[in-house]
Amino acid sequence: MIELLLVALLAQEESRVPTWTEDIRHIVLSNCMPCHNSGGAGAFHLLTYDDVAGRSSFIVELVSSGAMPPWIVDDAGLPVEHKRNISKEEIATIQKWIDAGKPKGEGLDVAICGGGIVVPDAVGATNPEMPWLIPAESKPRWHLGTLDKQTFVLPINNPKPMKVTSLEFKTTAPRAVQMVSLVFDHSGRGRMFDGWDPDEAGYEMMGDIGWLPSGMHGKIGPGSGLIKLPRGFHWEIPENADLIAETHFRPRGKQEKLLCSVAIQTDATEDSRSVQEIVSMVRRIYIEAEDDIYTVGETIEVPVAVDMIGITPRAGAECSSMKIERGERTLFSISHWDSHYGETVFFKEPFRLESGDKLVSTWTYNNSESNPRNPFVPAKLVDLARKTGIANFILHVAPVNSNDSEALKSWNLSLLRKRQR
Repeated sequence: MIELLLVALLAQEESRVPTWTEDIRHIVLSNCMPCHNSGGAGAFHLLTYDDVAGRSSFIVELVSSGAMPPWIVDDAGLPVEHKRNISKEEIATIQKWIDAGKPKGEGLDVAICGGGIVVPDAVGATNPEMPWLIPAESKPRWHLGTLDKQTFVLPINNPKPMKVTSLEFKTTAPRAVQMVSLVFDHSGRGRMFDGWDPDEAGYEMMGDIGWLPSGMHGKIGPGSGLIKLPRGFHWEIPENADLIAETHFRPRGKQEKLLCSVAIQTDATEDSRSVQEIVSMVRRIYIEAEDDIYTVGETIEVPVAVDMIGITPRAGAECSSMKIERGERTLFSISHWDSHYGETVFFKEPFRLESGDKLVSTWTYNNSESNPRNPFVPAKLVDLARKTGIANFILHVAPVNSNDSEALKSWNLSLLRKRQR
């Protein structure tokens, strides 16, 4: 009897026609709305029934090909939070909805997107009286490639230290801004760089602050402006800090005014653990023209036991793939690197690295015209270096024993200095 009932229920479910309010709206809300909202980076809105119904066949085409939603992290690594992925079953549901005439159903017409910081504990912004102008067309960089970044200083003016648990970064030109890499600065170096040209907002240099790599406090891709640490973890930020935002842009054929702002939350739990960073990197790449498989890497040995909660990848557009492994276990992997989507990811569960564990990081480059993202076309010799790594993985970790915090910090700094030799 129970088996017959189950068969009847399954048959009823298969015959049910999907509707906007009961089915499609939830798929759009989970996977599309972060970019395709009123202030997002998407080229068009997907806010209402009419928005989605009018582009439904185009949406199916894009998600079936894997072009959307944008997500480049492989499944081979540790499971991550907030993976953007529309399943085959969800694609089939959208197609079934289209075939049925796109019924609306009863309820809300608008897909409401929430999840941001509603009431911030601290804020920062660039000077509203001095917006930076994104050029209409790219300009050549003085050495190689094109100018595609500007770094900004957002004063936080926090009177006392903060335990930051999340931050939400916004710009006035979300469709032109491709990626933003963040680091807090309490040394005043960012303000010094910004002051070199008082008539222009920001500066053309990278966003690193001394030995602190840009991306140390997260990195966002198009439309994903919220960085939220897993519950029970926080970043320790000293008083009177600035947020340094290395902002990568793509000109859209017209000048656009760019202002930046950040909202910060500090709702750490009583037993919250302080997050530190381990940087695995290569300082320099030297790649001959048309070399389509150039591989570099390094091995580091973790000095103390830590719980790894997330990772921030960093590399230029000429990179094609990357991965980091512990023994035979792949921790993180990207087979098709795209620097515009190389955002910070957090794992579903902290991953324990024991003292003495060896981490092997590898980056592969394709400096040929077969790489569609290679900025050096026609191909030429590429010789690039960066103090905090021309390619790196920033591992976001918390020592298992809080007494190991200073030892871990000193080890990471000594490793960064040693690589300069």
